[in-house]
Amino acid sequence: MAKVWYSLGRDKILNKTRSYPKIREQLVEVLRNAPMKKAGFIADKNWDGKGNWMIKVSEQNMVHVKKIMGAGKVTGPGGKEVTYELASGAVKAGKAVPVKLRFKKSSKIERTKAGTEEQEKGSAYIFRRALNDNRGWQTWEDIVADVETYDELVKIFDGDVPDDWLISYFAQQKVLLNEVKPLKFSEFDHSGKGSFMDFITKLVLTKFNSSLSLGGKKDSWNPADIWIINGNQQNIRTELENSVKGSYQTIHELNGILRDMYRTGRVMGISLKKTGKIAYYEKVNLNKDGFIPDTKNYNYDVPMSDFYATFMLENTGMFTQDVKITVDADAENKTFAFQIKANSSDATGGSNLKFEPTMKGAAAARLGKAPVEQVATILKEVNSQAEFKNDHKLYPKTTKEFEKHPKKGEEYFRNQVLPALTRGTKKITTDITDIDDIILQIKSSYGTKMDRGTNVKAKLMGLDFFYQVSKLTQAQRNEFITDMIFLAQKKATKKIDHFGPFGKIY
Repeated sequence: MAKVWYSLGRDKILNKTRSYPKIREQLVEVLRNAPMKKAGFIADKNWDGKGNWMIKVSEQNMVHVKKIMGAGKVTGPGGKEVTYELASGAVKAGKAVPVKLRFKKSSKIERTKAGTEEQEKGSAYIFRRALNDNRGWQTWEDIVADVETYDELVKIFDGDVPDDWLISYFAQQKVLLNEVKPLKFSEFDHSGKGSFMDFITKLVLTKFNSSLSLGGKKDSWNPADIWIINGNQQNIRTELENSVKGSYQTIHELNGILRDMYRTGRVMGISLKKTGKIAYYEKVNLNKDGFIPDTKNYNYDVPMSDFYATFMLENTGMFTQDVKITVDADAENKTFAFQIKANSSDATGGSNLKFEPTMKGAAAARLGKAPVEQVATILKEVNSQAEFKNDHKLYPKTTKEFEKHPKKGEEYFRNQVLPALTRGTKKITTDITDIDDIILQIKSSYGTKMDRGTNVKAKLMGLDFFYQVSKLTQAQRNEFITDMIFLAQKKATKKIDHFGPFGKIY
């Protein structure tokens, strides 16, 4: 099924329905007197005349649609969609073709932007052109001037390609040729049915999903976005399948074979991050001797002053939902910055947290998310007194609940969490240290228009996490935060050693 691609405005919506007279007649009636004419409708360009046709509408226009077409059937998450089943007016095999118009209420009536799938397809295409077709671009503007290349990117992006992605593609392919050095005439595989990505994902999840707690996600083993394949792909697949046959085969045997294949250029998994004008390359889990660090004796120095939380209310009447950790890895000349916030900031009623570090400096890049369940497990292993559950339902969602909550309410934060974080040798960095003031800010921030039951909850969860970490000794904290950084990057350690080998362009 084609991806929903919102790009059709009013006129193009009507042009799309020329072959479907009954739908056209209905939409003319809807569009004629809509309160928001110019920017209140946008429809799916990829609709093929069958099944659902998705049309985003403003809140005002949704009221108008219901007035013209009736109540319809409420569908979709949060009841934000209304579906109407109509006869299209088209006939196939002597039968009328039914169509469902699905109107989706949205605060943003804007064109669909290229997502991860399109961006990675663009990378794969650029790599193929650079290596196998000997394209010698000297600048990113040369990609635009290369008619064949740019036209294909336009098809992939379903529209103009943003300059920042062209700049990234140029930097990525330069690093690929200079540092990764894949063999000539390699294939750059991305995804889709029958692809190598599809094959390796099914192979790993079928064999190791339960034993390694991968959660049904290939990236929990290896975050490669593109696989560079050189040689007979069927032979390579057979070789990898044979490596995991039997009851006693382990992920380490598969990883060992993939390391050898990477070094010889037969199979190279590459993780891609959007870059600036300069891109960088790093080999991950590709040590020749299979060495992996033990974070008990290889770790970063992380005092509690590296933990940050703010409480002053913003112009919105609430404080920011995130808390942060900044780690200076002086020996590696790197700085890692963790932003801990709601996994879905737009959620209503709460959202669990995500832990996502960025590497600062010349090679700034998002490093990936640290699986919070594994973070919580490691925390308790490091110190049995420290326990954090990533469950927003455990925390109060209103001021009234906060005041009376038996476990995670005002009493808990006033008497345990905040004293530990604002006083003594383990205090964090914050803009307010008076506990009464902080409690007042929390209560004031609840219920503001942008809170939606998520903002304050996320802050409380982040503070609770900080409190649990404050129970660690300095040595334990250094070990634990280093574990978090390695975990986010999918770098193997003695604690979690199942991550596969890959190269990273960032």
